[in-house]
Amino acid sequence: MYTILTHARGIKLIDFYNDNNFHVVLSNYGASIFEIQQKNKAGILETITLSPQSSNYFNNDKFSGLTVGRVAGRIKNSEFTIGDKTYKIKSPNPNFLHHSGPKTISYRMYDFYINNFAESTKVTYVLKIKDMEDDFPGDLELRVIYSLYKKIDKITIEFQAISSKDTLLNITNHTYFNLSGNLKRNILDEYLTINKSYVSMFDKDFCLEYMEALTKEFDFRKSMKIGEYIESQKVQNMTKGYDHYYMDKKPLELTLYDPTSNRCLEIKSDYHDVVIYTNNHENNTLYLNGVKDKKYLGIAIEPCLFSNILTKNGLVTKANSLYDHIIEYTFTIKEDTNVK
Repeated sequence: MYTILTHARGIKLIDFYNDNNFHVVLSNYGASIFEIQQKNKAGILETITLSPQSSNYFNNDKFSGLTVGRVAGRIKNSEFTIGDKTYKIKSPNPNFLHHSGPKTISYRMYDFYINNFAESTKVTYVLKIKDMEDDFPGDLELRVIYSLYKKIDKITIEFQAISSKDTLLNITNHTYFNLSGNLKRNILDEYLTINKSYVSMFDKDFCLEYMEALTKEFDFRKSMKIGEYIESQKVQNMTKGYDHYYMDKKPLELTLYDPTSNRCLEIKSDYHDVVIYTNNHENNTLYLNGVKDKKYLGIAIEPCLFSNILTKNGLVTKANSLYDHIIEYTFTIKEDTNVK
């Protein structure tokens, strides 16, 4: 069942509980995941996302729960070329990061409608952007489609977009997870598994430079504790923790597991690549239960396209063609995941 709650400044929250008391709150601000609550092994329902309090909600520079694009990731020198034309983005950073110019899709109010089906409730958020309004070419219609399941603890997000001109698209969700429940611990004792064979490295501007085969510090093909090598020099170099693309040619399969609560999150996507960011830089954000932001408090898992657009317009979506990608999140309790 769901209810629609009116929040400040025109925000509408969709408050959803399924038959297992799995709890999801969506917002029309940024077509975002505001909060997820899941039971632990003892049946206690707790928050497992980094969800900012109201005072921090509109200054959400960590992109907590938001839809990010038109281009998720970095663009060196905040400029790109399509065909024979070069575009310059008005970005707060010398090298663009997520913001998508002065009217980013992350900080916009979306229209929405809800369809109720036997097995799921579907929430469709709709945003229309005019050509160059956000410094990207093409009138864009974006749909962010959430499916919330009634019998199982599962969420899917589908991103559909059509542009009137050739443009860049790389859209994802930027939720931070912490499976301890109510942010009791940081994420360093949680286990991560990723079915990827390569990792990105960066230049001095934190822009993608090349990819390399996994060394032990980055190899999550077998389940590994996030804190195992996070303080190593190779991981701390420049990024001060994990802030890397993992990639190869297979659809994404990823698992996050907390051995204390036995919560398990499985993520699958037709995106082949994923950014892992371990909240390496704290700020003054306060979260719903009053916990102040701190280093390693959450992990952002961002399925997307490898965004080194310096390589022959790799993110170009052709005019009037459908951009369509999906991310699937499944939440379970598992007693044994072979991580010990």
